[in-house]
Amino acid sequence: MTEAPAPPQRVAAIDVARAVAIVGVAANHSIDGMLNAGLIPADHPLEAVNSALYLFRMPALAFLLGLFVPRAVTRRGAVGYVRERATLMLYLYLLWFLVQSLAELATNEVKNVPRDAGAIWRVWEPFAHLWFLPFLIVTAAVLAVLRPWQGRARRLLGGGGLVLASLLTWGWNPTLFGLTGLSLLAFSAAGSMVGLARLGAWMQGPVWAWTAVGLLGTGSLGLLLRADVVPSTLPAEVGLAERALSLGAAVAGTVALLAVSVLLARVSPLRGLLAVIGRRTLPIYLAHVLVVAGVRIVLVQFGVDQPYVIALVAVAAGVGIPFAVATFTAGRPWAIWLFDLPPALRRRTRGPSGPSPAHRGTPRQHRAAAGSTARTAARR
Repeated sequence: MTEAPAPPQRVAAIDVARAVAIVGVAANHSIDGMLNAGLIPADHPLEAVNSALYLFRMPALAFLLGLFVPRAVTRRGAVGYVRERATLMLYLYLLWFLVQSLAELATNEVKNVPRDAGAIWRVWEPFAHLWFLPFLIVTAAVLAVLRPWQGRARRLLGGGGLVLASLLTWGWNPTLFGLTGLSLLAFSAAGSMVGLARLGAWMQGPVWAWTAVGLLGTGSLGLLLRADVVPSTLPAEVGLAERALSLGAAVAGTVALLAVSVLLARVSPLRGLLAVIGRRTLPIYLAHVLVVAGVRIVLVQFGVDQPYVIALVAVAAGVGIPFAVATFTAGRPWAIWLFDLPPALRRRTRGPSGPSPAHRGTPRQHRAAAGSTARTAARR
């Protein structure tokens, strides 16, 4: 008989899901680099994995991010939440646009696709993976206004409207700030409607149930891959039927990812490792492309041309190095600006009541504060 996990396990399982998704993102970009460098042919087994991952890893990330929106809006208010998210994402976008551009210009001679020097000034044209930061700004604003998690009418109109918008914008990804990835809004809305508490409760379900869900999701994804399905975030001209099938494939892949994450979270060593990775998804997302490309280039220079070895080392480094850097910079005012707002700007944006997640105190401090509050109430 399988023992039901304790409440903290629910949060760990969600963090594990975020880790699995971000590992998928790093794997995509590692395989992309090998394809563009001619290290693997288009019919290589890794490319089949790549195509499948492209269908659902960003929808899954959007869904998981949506889980946290209702709580954030309640805590900060709609205006405060949007202001905080927009400021952070715009700052990180401009910073990493510069970092990524300079790195690519400096390595043009060894890159698969050289970068135009003039593009460094066209900040309204997101490139590589940086489109996701403007998307997060749009997501914050849309969900804060629609609030599809509040009431049946909002679910039907807001959630249903975003599903329709997803179908209409699937594959429509102009290179313009805020317009790439709009089809993912439906997944963020779905996450906000499910909510953190509800998904956490579901994730406490028995192993056999989640195994069945995982098999159903994987099987559905496998069948849909036989059709003309395309990823939501790559430019593609497809009809409404193909868009609907592609949306279904993304949903099936997201369900499979959640099921796999629940099963991984039941394995203690993996749960601990993946959960801490899942709490650093943004830094990993920002920096992994530079690391993955650099590792591939270095390995090839040293004569390592085995695709599976390159992919394994590149993904491990692409996740591990940004995680280590983010862990080091957290709590250090002189270094935190790499993945978060500088302290002065953070104070102006979040105010005294909205500290960074890394500065919210230890569990002991929270218990002490709760005890002090209770004693004060009792005296009253």
